[in-house]
Amino acid sequence: MGGHNADDGSVREEYDWSVTRPSIAVIDAVAHAEDVEVTDVSDALDTTLYDQVDPDALDTLVSASDHVSVAFTVDDYDVQIEGDEIVVSDE
Repeated sequence: MGGHNADDGSVREEYDWSVTRPSIAVIDAVAHAEDVEVTDVSDALDTTLYDQVDPDALDTLVSASDHVSVAFTVDDYDVQIEGDEIVVSDE
């Protein structure tokens, strides 16, 4: 795990889904994009992940396949999960 900002302003992070739940990884990546602590994401966005997507369903879907591709929005961020990588970018 370890995120970095890409040249286009997006945040790209890789995760091992057997170690990190995808829903937690999304919050972590959004925190990097917002430049806040993970515990402050809901305050910074004035919303929660649960308001945008079902975290349990996301965890099940992403963990069930090595070749998953999922995209959704969280507040003003586009979130894309492709395999073991999450990309968070401004809409």
